Amino acid sequence: MTAAKPFYASLAEQLNRRATRAVLGLLGFRNDALREHLRERFGQDAGLPGSFLADPVFEATFGWQPAQSSLSDLAGGLLHPAVVRALAEPPPALRKDYAFPSTIRPYQHQLEAWQALIEAKPPRSVLVSSGTGSGKTECFLVPILCDLAEEIDRRQGESLTGVRAVFLYPLNALIKSQKDRLVAWSEPFGGRVRFCLYNGDTPEQGKSEWASEVADRRSLRANPPPILVTNATMLEYLLVRNEDRPILEQSQGGLRWIVIDEAHTYIGSQAAELTLLLRRVLHAFGVDSGQVHFVATSAT
Repeated sequence: MTAAKPFYASLAEQLNRRATRAVLGLLGFRNDALREHLRERFGQDAGLPGSFLADPVFEATFGWQPAQSSLSDLAGGLLHPAVVRALAEPPPALRKDYAFPSTIRPYQHQLEAWQALIEAKPPRSVLVSSGTGSGKTECFLVPILCDLAEEIDRRQGESLTGVRAVFLYPLNALIKSQKDRLVAWSEPFGGRVRFCLYNGDTPEQGKSEWASEVADRRSLRANPPPILVTNATMLEYLLVRNEDRPILEQSQGGLRWIVIDEAHTYIGSQAAELTLLLRRVLHAFGVDSGQVHFVATSAT
């Protein structure tokens, strides 16, 4: 009787075959015998000497604990009702990936982060350390949107001008990955909550199809949005470049949030440099540390 193959066997074979084919193509050996020898060696079962793949390693993962309350239970209390509606009704093009019906229950760690960041007075800082895919971004983005929605109410529906929240990401790819989520949950506010992805690729002049996105540097300087997503290098430039002075001038006293993603990457001298940069940021925006929520996130 033939023993059944493990459930992952076909996947391992496919990965090994494709990797072998790609490497032999890159190496470009003209000797057919050598190519066939390497194909046989590389294509052996995972874990054998010469094989492209080592033995598969499996790691057990566990679901994150849901909270007792749903989003609708929290609306009007902990969460601003307009934010709960925005989570449930993003633009149709983004609804498949970013719609969260009000019947959904957040994870317990998300609820605890919201409580710490929304209810605590004076502002508290939070470190979110949770696994990949556990909703760390929602831990800070939902409270920030609630904060901005409350300010819109106080201003009787006016659009917000000036930076209230700075999101720091170590890589441009991570900055760009936030666009769809920000559009999905900012667009329902009809342009009153805006954001800008500010990195080296941001054009001097451009347009966006979304009312919530500030897509170019000229618009950023003329009418700074409340959410600025950037990296440490661009934040440094913003503090010293004369052409970016209008951003600081229109944001005086308004900065209330600083988010540091992938916080574990800042160690040693890099961490010291970031600390000094953030002190300068507080000074340039005309606020002190007691007025600002600091949020650090990491899956490590």
